[in-house]
Amino acid sequence: MERTHREDYLQAAMATPLFRGLPAAFVKDAAARGYAECFAAGTPVFLSGDAKRRLGVLVSGKAEVYKPAGTGRVLMSVLTPGALLGAASLFLADAHAVTEVDALTPCEVLFFDEETLKTLMQENFALAENYFCYLTERIHFLTGRIESIASPTVADKLLNYLAQNAENGAVGIPHGYNRLASTLSVSRASLYRVMDELEREGRIAREGKRILIKEVNHKE
Repeated sequence: MERTHREDYLQAAMATPLFRGLPAAFVKDAAARGYAECFAAGTPVFLSGDAKRRLGVLVSGKAEVYKPAGTGRVLMSVLTPGALLGAASLFLADAHAVTEVDALTPCEVLFFDEETLKTLMQENFALAENYFCYLTERIHFLTGRIESIASPTVADKLLNYLAQNAENGAVGIPHGYNRLASTLSVSRASLYRVMDELEREGRIAREGKRILIKEVNHKE
């Protein structure tokens, strides 16, 4: 696609952890070296096993990240503008995408191929430092997800999940509680039973497709 200095590309790039704190002129030049692609709702952005070595910045829309599991998939997260895609497949020989990303709504993604990203990091080492920090944050996040999945009880799994995904004291459940049960690897009946218990204890409250957190004892 045509390379451009579109303002929304610049704003999306500056909102990411990768370009945070870097001079606007550098980010504008970097954005112009990327290329944009548009995706209709429901179409794949990244497929598991995809050999393309590129990093994406979600410019507009929402996307879902899935981890293939057996014959199905587990929803890992929902991405909003400013999110990064494809970091795990960069800078490693024979690396492939290990998750799948689908467009939840019509999406536009600004991509940087690996060589372009290397050149930008050589021009401004702060970009490389931001990339290292981002990867470290992802390791901490994924460690929390593993802790959630490996927790001994359904209540522990739910509370760890809420602690890892809370924003302003609440967690959205956009796909409903059946999907949440699948994500936590528990039965729907067990999830509802635990949510009822936690509500009676005053630790959470449900408001439609949101869970409000009143008390979460989460170990860092």
